[in-house]
This record gives sequence, C-alpha cells and structure tokens, in this order.
Amino acid sequence: MVAISNCRICALLLLLQLVEPARAARVPVGGATVSASSSANDFEPGGAIDADRFSSEPHRAWKGAAGATNWWWQVRFASPRDIGAILQITSDHPFVLRDAPRDYLWQSSDDGEHWNNLVRITAEQRAFRIHRLAKAQPVTYLRLQITSSTSSWPTLREVEFFSDPKEQVPFPDWIVAVNTTDKPELPSHGQEFIPLARGCPGWDKLQAQQLWLGSFDEAFIKAEPRPLCAFLSGNFKDWCEIDRKPWRGTQEILQNKNLPMWASCGGAQGLAILAEVGVDRRWDCPHCRDPLAPRSPIYTHIGHTGATRPCGDYSACIFERGPHRIRAVTKDPVFHGLPEEFSAMESHCGQIEWPPAGWELIATAGSGTKTKTQCLRLKDGYIYAAQFHIEMQGTPDVSRTIMQNFLDLAKQWGGWNPQGRIK
Repeated sequence: MVAISNCRICALLLLLQLVEPARAARVPVGGATVSASSSANDFEPGGAIDADRFSSEPHRAWKGAAGATNWWWQVRFASPRDIGAILQITSDHPFVLRDAPRDYLWQSSDDGEHWNNLVRITAEQRAFRIHRLAKAQPVTYLRLQITSSTSSWPTLREVEFFSDPKEQVPFPDWIVAVNTTDKPELPSHGQEFIPLARGCPGWDKLQAQQLWLGSFDEAFIKAEPRPLCAFLSGNFKDWCEIDRKPWRGTQEILQNKNLPMWASCGGAQGLAILAEVGVDRRWDCPHCRDPLAPRSPIYTHIGHTGATRPCGDYSACIFERGPHRIRAVTKDPVFHGLPEEFSAMESHCGQIEWPPAGWELIATAGSGTKTKTQCLRLKDGYIYAAQFHIEMQGTPDVSRTIMQNFLDLAKQWGGWNPQGRIK
C-alpha cells in the first residue's frame, strides 16, 4: 500500500475545491433531447453536444440539409436550467468559416411554441464565439434559429452552455491567419502560418481561423474567445494599385496595440504604411511617385535595372528571392536562440525605407543581402513587421525558432487590458 502524506491529501482536497465550482457552472446536458429542422446524412443533431469541440466528421457535428432557406437546431432539457452563456463552434472546415451559420439568433422557450429572442448575430465572421446574456435565465428549450448560411448549409461542431453570464469559459489558444491579398477567397495566402505554429513544441493543439483582410478588425478580435495573436500574409500588387478600405480594420488594431501580430513581406509593408500614412491618404509606388510630393515614400523598391515601367510592371525591378542573410541588431526576444546572423526566406522587390515613429529596427541586411529593413518591432507591443517569410519553406529551423519565440511572447503578453500595452 502506498502511503499518502497529510500534506498531499490536503493539497488534493484543495484542488478538488478549486475545480468543482468551474465544473458546476457548466450546464449538464444529460437527459436532454436534441432535434433539428433537418439533418444531412450522418450529421445528426446530437453531434453538436458530444463533448468533441472541434471535429466536423460524421456523427461528431450537426449539419442542416442542403437547399433549405432556413434551419434550426434545438435542445430540450429534462427540467429548466439556468443559461447565462453559450459557447458555439461552427464550420465544417478546420480553419475557414465555411458552411456555417451566417445570420442567426438564439431563442428560449418554456413550452417549445412561444419563443423569446436571446442573442442575434448578422454577418457572422467567427468560427468560435461565446454569447453572454445580460443575466441568467431559466430555460427548458433552447433553439439556434438560422436564417442564412455562409454557403450551402450550416454546420454546428459543438455547443456548450454555462449558468453564469460571467463564467470564465475555458478555451484553448487560437490564432488568426490573415490573407492580405486583394482576393478574398479562402483558404489562401497566410494559411502557411498555421502548420508552422502547430509544429512548434507545445503548440500542436493550437486552433486557428483564417480570414480575409477586410474582415480583420476590432469587432472580430474583441469577440470572445479572444485570439492569442494574428499573422499577416504577403501580397502581390504595388501599393498604388491596392484598395485602402480593407486595411482600415488592421489600422484600428494597430493603433490600439491590443493584439500581438507578426506580418510578413507585403503585410509588413502594409503595417509600416498604416503607421506612417494611414488609410485616409492616397498611396503611391516608386513608378508613379511624384518626387516633389510623394504620398507614401516609406515604401520603395530595392532598385531597378532599366527605365521606369508602368505601375504593376516589375520587369525592371531588382528582386531578392530564396534564402538570404539577416542580421539582428538588437537582442529582441523573438530572435532568442538564433545567431546574430541567420538565413531566412525572401521573395520581394519592395521594401520599407525607414522605421515609422514608435517602431525600432531589430534586424537588417546580412552579408550579401540588399534590403536594409528586414524586421521592425513596435516599441511598446509585440507587433512585428518582417520583410522575410518565416511561413515559407526553405529555412525550417529558423522559421520554427522565430515562431516558437513569437507564440511564447504572445502568451506572455497576458491578454487584454485597457491600454493595450505589454503587462
């Protein structure tokens, strides 16, 4: 027989006392009856309350039938339960909001015939969302009424109910991967950050959602559960050709400094332009720039081999492609574990000319590299603008090291606070 000390027994009892209230706050669904307006084959209503949060496989999620104009999913509790918060996880794609409720509302009822509206959402952008009621309400029936889907049918991966509106709902870390190109189709550029992050030790369970630049804004990142950090992809057009409006949400996030971000290549140039010029003033490029009245001179080209070409014609531009040497000029923690000079992947002809106000240069050109501004960091936040691509295959050890460091820094940031500063 193994002897257990009194100290260990006390510690175990204390642990149980700490854990039990959280378990009690989650509303049990044992004995409940679930139903739906329709269901796709092998995607019955019960799949949404099977305690498997993220699976969209058959029998593990509910899908409404294709071709309908609206759908509903509901649960009937064996007896009235207090409902204060609802966690919902939607979409049948691992990281893109696809086949998910778009316009919907949660309703409650005592008899299954007369319904009260609890929460209404229009133009949903989130795969993960926590709804909090103003106060807990006794509920016998709870229904998700869906009036439109993002595509052919809605998918509900999991739903969880909590009795206290202020309950701290446990949710794993998750990241946002932003496609900054002018094409909103997903999945697309920027998705490469996701497997890179999941390949870092301790981050294999990381969840993710990719979205297009135009959906990346304060409303998206402030909804619960809040993301750990965001990654911005590169893009392919010169800045005079780019629509500025989809960048407005990113500008708001950057100004508030309340989300760690890593931006690569065109995404990095975008952050620099937002910091220096903003979205309300027109942008130009080196081909169309008036030297006497430049609009966004912080963005330039590495150089040219011939006469000036029309905007968007890069045939005379000097490029840097493939592995290039990068030299760290500060001991920034994102480079921890790397030598002062290391190799990273490049693929660009444009560059950031200088650090915007409030930013510092933390990496420059190494031996044989032309681009001087290789990585910038916001001085009072974990927001990085890197000209190189950690998400591109070619220098896996460097990419994994930087990604691991950045994720750890984002975790260290400690969450959300009114000033949006590092705690």
